[in-house]
This record gives sequence, structure tokens and C-alpha cells, in this order.
Amino acid sequence: MPMSDYQKKYYSSVKGKEKKKLYNKTYNNNLRLEILKHYSGGTEKCACCGIREIEFLTIDHIKGGGAKHRKEVGQGTTFYNWIKRNNFPKGFRILCMNCNHSLGHYGYCVHNTFFK
Repeated sequence: MPMSDYQKKYYSSVKGKEKKKLYNKTYNNNLRLEILKHYSGGTEKCACCGIREIEFLTIDHIKGGGAKHRKEVGQGTTFYNWIKRNNFPKGFRILCMNCNHSLGHYGYCVHNTFFK
């Protein structure tokens, strides 16, 4: 739905920009939380190490290819919107940044090796 002249004028004002920025931040955080909950079974945590701090959690492409996929569909909020629009497709899980990086870079995570 196109914006009315009033909406265009309001959102071009400083007050309108601040409100829109706050709205977008809230929307983005809620969308991310919804996706984290979905792929972690309702409790936001890393599927590998169990860390629960949502600031450290990320979406992992289980079969790899995440960089290529994000180039195709977008990253950040665009990626989260893609997931929701596609009814939370299979093939994703929640990992912390450390576990996700370790898997992507080394092919394994230190939490799942005999070197503990």
C-alpha cells in the first residue's frame, strides 16, 4: 500500500525517522527471536554447546553452503524475512558464533571431538 502525503512528510521529519528506526529495530529483533525459537525448539540455545545468550546465536545451514545461499537471498533481516516467507524451511539449526565458525572453517566443532 503506498504511503499518503501525510505519511511521507511525517517519515521525512526527524521525529518520524526516529520512530521508524525504533520500529525497524524492534521488528528485526522480534523476527530474529522468532526464528531462533523455531529452530531451537522453543528454547534459544546453541545445538552444539548449549550457550543461551541470544547475542551469540546464529543460523547455521546444516549441509553447508550458507555464504552462497545468503548471496542469493540476502543477509541479515532480509535472510530472516526469507526464512519466514518460506515457512521456516528445514535445513537450518541454531549455533553460537564459535561453533558455527569452527564447523565452517575447520569442518568440526571442538565440542564434538575427543580433544576435550
